[in-house]
Amino acid sequence: MAELITIARPYAEAAFDVAKEENKLAEWSEQLTSLAAIASDDAMQAFMVNPVATEEEVLDIFVGVMGTALTNEAKNLLTIMSENKRLAALSDVAELFEQLKAEDEKRVRATVVSARKATVEQKKKLSAALNAKFDADVEISYEEDPTLIAGIKIKVGDWVVDGSARSQLNKLGAAIAQ
Repeated sequence: MAELITIARPYAEAAFDVAKEENKLAEWSEQLTSLAAIASDDAMQAFMVNPVATEEEVLDIFVGVMGTALTNEAKNLLTIMSENKRLAALSDVAELFEQLKAEDEKRVRATVVSARKATVEQKKKLSAALNAKFDADVEISYEEDPTLIAGIKIKVGDWVVDGSARSQLNKLGAAIAQ
């Protein structure tokens, strides 16, 4: 997956630059989401790797499914990705585009995993702290994982804080083993 993200990054950045310049972030977001859905379809994935299928045939399917919702600029992106045999990275392009869009709009997504359900007061404090830390509107999704024993794990993009008891016990165990 890391390889596809590396491949997808320049395409996502180029698409974002064009969308930002034309003030069409929402339109590009919709198109890339739809293109990623098409590329993620099992039958489409099989067709894309079929040696009998030509580049033009694969591209025609994308264009046909998208119809008039596909702008010329997005079609150009598809064409370039097709020529470079990179259509398998469309899902990652869409995901990276959304991250760039969120950063531009000062929105950040966070995942908080806790051993028990967080209280309203805990959620307020955590939200305020993350909003201040990232100087953005942080959208938090909460999950429960009883195997953490106690504490929480917070993930925002590449930034991760693991304050779970399980993590602390693992660190202690490793220190004792040395």
